[in-house]
Amino acid sequence: MYELAHALRRNTNELLWLACTLTDQFVHDRITNERYQAAVMGLEQHVNGSGNLDPSGAGAVVTLKDGTKVRAPEASRIAYEDEPRLMLLREWSLFDSMLCSSYVATKLRTWTDNGLKKLKLLLARIGFPLADCQKSFQYMSMEVKRKMRGEFDRLLPEYGLTEFYYRSFLRVHGYSSKVSAADVVYGVTALLESLNAESNVTKESSAAEQFWAAYSALSLSNVDQLQKGMQSAIEIQRAILRQGSSAISKTGFIRSAKKFRWVKLDDPVDTIKLCHPQALTKFCFFLMDALKERGARMKPLICSCLAKGPEKVLVVGA
Repeated sequence: MYELAHALRRNTNELLWLACTLTDQFVHDRITNERYQAAVMGLEQHVNGSGNLDPSGAGAVVTLKDGTKVRAPEASRIAYEDEPRLMLLREWSLFDSMLCSSYVATKLRTWTDNGLKKLKLLLARIGFPLADCQKSFQYMSMEVKRKMRGEFDRLLPEYGLTEFYYRSFLRVHGYSSKVSAADVVYGVTALLESLNAESNVTKESSAAEQFWAAYSALSLSNVDQLQKGMQSAIEIQRAILRQGSSAISKTGFIRSAKKFRWVKLDDPVDTIKLCHPQALTKFCFFLMDALKERGARMKPLICSCLAKGPEKVLVVGA
């Protein structure tokens, strides 16, 4: 879509930002790493060529902490940088994000006592105070934030976290407000799947309402809606960790056939959060990654859970 707009010279920053949600395909395992990297390189060229700063050059004067005064653009701009594979890091604490993010959790098995000790030992070796890491990320020490990339690059390979960073995009407004493409993906997806289908009569209208709520969250003028979605995404990820750790730990919970595995999710509390196609698919990928780290042979996984509504079951495969 953006390539077409670019060819017709109708490209805008809004369309470019929507194209950056290519990240959705990466974080939801719909695209290979090679294809993603190739697509990102093309988008980076568009970002470089768009001159996506406020064209008037006007903006508010901002005083930095060292006393330097700079002019901050009032319009938003798009930037690219390496993003850690820590889900919604800016929305909760570093510790919780590492504890619950699927990439780190399945590598370290953070739901076990040994895994939790590994995580705390890792942070201690880096020199990050645990109390600081358990604060909301926005209130963490700036020194810790500055050291994060270098220390992670130095130590994480020892823990098997060799692909911790990936190339992605940010939308920046001034010097204080920023949101990553991955954060938007998680928030908007959660809004789309927060449908409360209480009856067949209201299902269609509720789905339409959730679609427009998710669509509105893409706008900078509706940040509160996006924040709501990101908090829902955090709750879904916590449910994935709880149910995933339970499935891995219980003998016979995950059943195996010759060609595939299957699991039935029946927890009444977490089923409410996971009984949506994308959420349940993420749960499947979590289990597959966790089994892979334990040395299990890779097989397709089928997962079922009770869906909202009488006598309905949701089944997904991964």
